[in-house]
Amino acid sequence: MNDLLDWLGEMWQGFIDWIYEILLFILNALLWVSLQVFEKGLEGFRYIFSMIDPPQFIQGGISTFTASIPSDVGYLLGATGFSEALALIGLGYTFRLTRKVLTLFQW
Repeated sequence: MNDLLDWLGEMWQGFIDWIYEILLFILNALLWVSLQVFEKGLEGFRYIFSMIDPPQFIQGGISTFTASIPSDVGYLLGATGFSEALALIGLGYTFRLTRKVLTLFQW
């Protein structure tokens, strides 16, 4: 009788192990599918963003933009520290956007 119970116990354990392997396979397949969908979504965003043409003033470069500023105004902007102020504002926006992306837009 003990041999029969041991055999039934082994069969039950084998069945449980088989079910566990099937569940792991399904979980890994779902993870793979979700990663593939995410990758295709990112490729779609990249394609969409590559189709958008930059504005005309950006295509010419910043040097053409700054060349049109008169020298008197350029001196005033340099003396007041305008470029440093813009750098700090740009750093703040970069930090804010980076924080939003890294926290998945929770902040």
